Parts: sequence; structure tokens; C-alpha cells
Amino acid sequence: MRLQSSAFWIDMIRADLSRMPRFQILYGLMLALALGITGWAAFFAPFPAGGDNDTAQLAKLLDRAEVTFSTHPNISANDLLAAGTGTRVTLPNQWDDINPGFEGQAWYVIHFDLDPDKPTPDSVYLPKVVMNAQVYLNGIKIGGLGAMEGELTRLWNHPMIMPFPSELLKATENVMLVQVAGYRDYNSGLGRVWVGPRDELQTLYQMSYRWQITGSMMATLIALLCGLVLVIFSKAGQADNGLVFLGLAVLDFSVRNFGFFNDWVPLGHDNWATVVRVSHAWFACLFGQFLIRYMGKRWAPLRLGLWCYAACVTALTVVLNEQDALVYTLILISPVMPFLLVLNIMLLHQAWQQHSVESTILGSSTLLFLLLSFRDLMVGAGWLPSETVLMSQYSGIVMFFSGCWVLLRRFRLMYAEQQTMNQRLNAQLMKREAQLLEQFNTIRAIEQQRTKDEERRRIMQDIHDGVGSSLVSALSETESRSLSQEETRTVLQDCLDDLRMAIDSLDPQSDDLLALLGNFRWRYERRLKLSGLSLSWQVTDAPTLVDYSSRDMFELLRIVQEAFGNILKHAKASRIVLSVVWDHTQDLLTLSILDDGQGNHTDPQQPSRGRGLAHMALRAKAIGLGLSLGPGLNGQGFGVVLTIPRQRVR
Repeated sequence: MRLQSSAFWIDMIRADLSRMPRFQILYGLMLALALGITGWAAFFAPFPAGGDNDTAQLAKLLDRAEVTFSTHPNISANDLLAAGTGTRVTLPNQWDDINPGFEGQAWYVIHFDLDPDKPTPDSVYLPKVVMNAQVYLNGIKIGGLGAMEGELTRLWNHPMIMPFPSELLKATENVMLVQVAGYRDYNSGLGRVWVGPRDELQTLYQMSYRWQITGSMMATLIALLCGLVLVIFSKAGQADNGLVFLGLAVLDFSVRNFGFFNDWVPLGHDNWATVVRVSHAWFACLFGQFLIRYMGKRWAPLRLGLWCYAACVTALTVVLNEQDALVYTLILISPVMPFLLVLNIMLLHQAWQQHSVESTILGSSTLLFLLLSFRDLMVGAGWLPSETVLMSQYSGIVMFFSGCWVLLRRFRLMYAEQQTMNQRLNAQLMKREAQLLEQFNTIRAIEQQRTKDEERRRIMQDIHDGVGSSLVSALSETESRSLSQEETRTVLQDCLDDLRMAIDSLDPQSDDLLALLGNFRWRYERRLKLSGLSLSWQVTDAPTLVDYSSRDMFELLRIVQEAFGNILKHAKASRIVLSVVWDHTQDLLTLSILDDGQGNHTDPQQPSRGRGLAHMALRAKAIGLGLSLGPGLNGQGFGVVLTIPRQRVR
């Protein structure tokens, strides 16, 4: 029946959980985890000084001593024992409790007898010494760590183990002398002392060293790396929301933790104590700035108050450097810690309202850090055993990792959003490219059609101006008189030359002047022979023309045709010389047409002939050519000279 009841309640709990939203389950688990770890740290945290059942059966725990304070480091153990003036104390003991303000050395005298039921001891284990210690057993020094005078070695968090030969022990009335050097108002003193077998005490020592030194070192290194990540990438990724303040607080936390594991500090004791006190205030300030910014609150007066608080603590610490270090720290931190706890609770409340997983994880980790920081402050204030392992640096790892997780999550979301935007932009770009391609094809088709239409109009115009004009002139003459066979042949030849000229201008290689002139020569050669004219062709290699259209080349050939027509009709010449010369220095081609005729065929007083020269000048000007007229061959006849820029001048 009892089993059935248990199964019933388990099924009920499962049913309730299945009906709960996932966020509520996560929220409850995170809070339970934070409070559970805090409870474990408060009551069940590692306590190497207390040992375990095996240690109690094999070793002897010494917790009674007589303490004598001395400011003379050179006093001998025998002199101190002979004096016999000690105060009875219970270990662990702190100087501030019985001798406030003392700084120097304290001698703890511990008397003990061997337990016949336990193995013979061969080691001494000191879980807690602040700062350094030397140990004497029955008048013989068996070991010690750290400087005992001047600038002390900072071994306040280091456990110590000292083996010794078991022959030093007596069955009864053994005397252990522990010389402790420490600073005033720094919780200096001695914890309980274990005497027992080396193997058993070495296990306690290693566990204590892992928790107090190795763990603190790793936690500080992780905090340093996380702080750098938060400071650098929270600004670089524009994902701040206060995370940069968390990063600065983490770096401040790393500075404070430096003294946990290192036996030296970059500054002297007083200066380092000042830095540590100031770092607590600045951590509280930066952490508060982070919580306010992360919740999206403006609260300018509160934020300003935090800055003023940190600045005032810094000033007071510098001025009152001789005050009690630990008590002073507690007094300065105590007002702001409850405020930070309230802010953290507000963050968790906001996470519950907004169902924010990110805020839940971050708020739970910061709550754990604050609670364990309270717990460590209670250890420092003496409300918890001083031999307890400090835990806030370990909870800080959880908080720092959660901050980095938030930052990386936001980067991942930003990256995913950027990828989505890129995909949308690519889709829009492809769509726009398709539209532009369609528009381009449409415009190109229109342009091609326009070019074809313009070319048709040009051909029609050329035929109209050339062939049409010759036919109209011939028709007009036939109406007034009958044309002879020679005149008819001449008219038809002119029409045919004009038609061929128009066809030549359509040649794709129309930018090659020599090719066009070669075609012209081939078409005119028969006509020149019939007229009894010899053509001398003096052409050198020349580059192709640039930016000249087929229309431009047609106009150039018209000028050449006009010059040849004038020679055939009016010059009564026997020879024509056509030459092309390339002047690379001026980037010009010179085209010359010279004859040995009578020379009066260019008389501007003759209307028909004057019109031909005028047309030549207009055509040359239209396409940017230079035209000059002069004497022909050997000072006889007439010459036409064209200067042609290699690149079209517009």
C-alpha cells in the first residue's frame, strides 16, 4: 500500500510537470540549483581542517594551546618555554580576539600525549595559518614556510604539512611550538593542528591545496579570460546591455583573487590591502551598473550614486589606510550588498514576467554569486569557522560563464539574423537582376531596332542624295535634249559608283581606311583606264581609325569620290597620285590626291565645280577632318590634301 501511494504521488508530480510550460520548469530548476548550492556551501562545503572518520581514527587533532606574543623575532624556543607566560586559547585562534592591533609574532605552545590506540605520528598538518609559520617539536625545528619578519610572505590561504622522524616523539608530555608571523588587524592566527601518519594527513593536505590554491588559480584565470571576452566583444558586437560592466567587474574580481593563491603581490602589504579594499567597492559599483543596464532601467540617480560610492570608498581607503583591513572592508561593503541583492531579485522577477531564458540563467548565476559572497563575508567576520574554504571565486565561474553564454548567444542570433537578411537581399538582388536583365534586353532590342532604322534611313538618304540626284539630273537633261551614248554611260557609271559607295560603307571593317580605299580603287580602275588616266598608288602601313562610324567613313569616301570626279570631268589630266602617310608623332594620317591637269577645274566662278569643292569642305568639317587645296604634280594641276586624326574628334 505504501508503494502504491509513492507511485501515485510520483505519477501526480509527473502529470503536473507535463502540464507546466518549459520555461516555468527551467525557472524553478535554476533557482533551486542556486539555493541548493548555497545551502551546500554553508553547511557541507569542503572542510579539510575537520578531517573525516578515517582521520579521527588514525591522527590526533590538537585544539588547545598557550599563546605568547613577541615583537622580537630572534627569541629562541627554549627561552620562550622557560618564560612560561602564555595565554590559554582554543584553536582556531585569531590575534584580534585577544590582542587587538598586535603585529609581529606569536608563539603557540601545544602539549600532547601519544594515543596508544593510533599509529605513531610522523607528520604535522596545519590547515590554516595567517601568515607564515615555523614548527618546533620537543625543541627541534621540523619545518616552516615563509618569511618571519619584514615584508611577510603571503601564505594566509596555503595549507602546510611538515614531516618529521617519529623518534622525536615521547609517549607523554610532547611539546609542539608553532611560531606564527602576521600583520595586525588581518585575522592573523593559527587554526587547529593535526598530528598523525603522513599518508593520511597528505590526503587532507592535497584536498585542501586543491580547493584553496589550485582551484582559486584556475577560477581567477577563467575569470580573467571571461572578463576580457565580455569587455572586448560586448562593444565590438554592439550587444552591450550592460555586459561591458559585467566584464569590468570580472576583471576587478580577478585582481582581488590574485592574493588567494600567490605568495607575493606586486605592491607592498599596505598598498595591496588598499587595492583589495578598493576593488570590493568598484566590483559592487560595476556589478550594480550591469544589473541596472541589463534590466533596461534608466535610474540615473542610482547609477550616479554607485559611481559616487566607489569614488568615495577609494578616497577614504587612501586617506584611512591604517584602519582595520577586514572590518573596514565589511563596513564599506555592507550597505551596498543588500542593494545588489534587491537588484538581482528584480532581475529574476523580470525574467519571470518576460519568460526570458537568458535573464533566468543570468539572474540565477548572479544570485548564487551574491549568496556565496555573503557566506564568505561571514567567514571573514568570524560568524563561520575561519578554516572553512572560501567559495565565492568558484560561484563566480558560473556567473562569468553565463555572461559569456549570453554574449555568444546574442552573437549567434545576430549572425543568424544577418544570414537571413543576406538570403533576403540575395533573393531581392536576383529578382532585381532578372528585372534589369529583362529591361536591358528590351532596351537593347529597341536600340538594335533604332540602329537598324537609322541605318536604313542613312542608306535611303545616301541613295537619294547620290543615285537619286544623278538620275534626276539625267532625267532633267533628257527632257531638254537627247543624251549621247557617252553621256548616258557616264550618268549610269556615276549612279553605280554611288551605289557601290553606299554598300562599301556597310562593311564591318569600315574603320580600316586602306581597305576602303582599296575597294574604291578597284571600283574606279576601269573608269580611269577608259579615260586614259594612270593612277599611282603610294600607300604605307597605317593604323586603323578609332571611333569613326560607317557614316563618317562614307563621308570621307564621298570626298575622295568628289576629288576623282572633278579630275575626270574637268582636269584633262593624264596622271593621278593618291598617297597615305602616317605621322605617329602627331597621331595623324595624311591623304593626298594630286593630278597633272590644267588646274582650272577648281575655279569657283564655275557653279558646278564650285559646288563640288563646297560639298567637300562641308563633309570634311562634319567628320573633323582637315581639308586643304593646292597645286598638283610638279606644280601643275590641282591637289586635295586631307588630314585625318587617328581618333575621331567630336
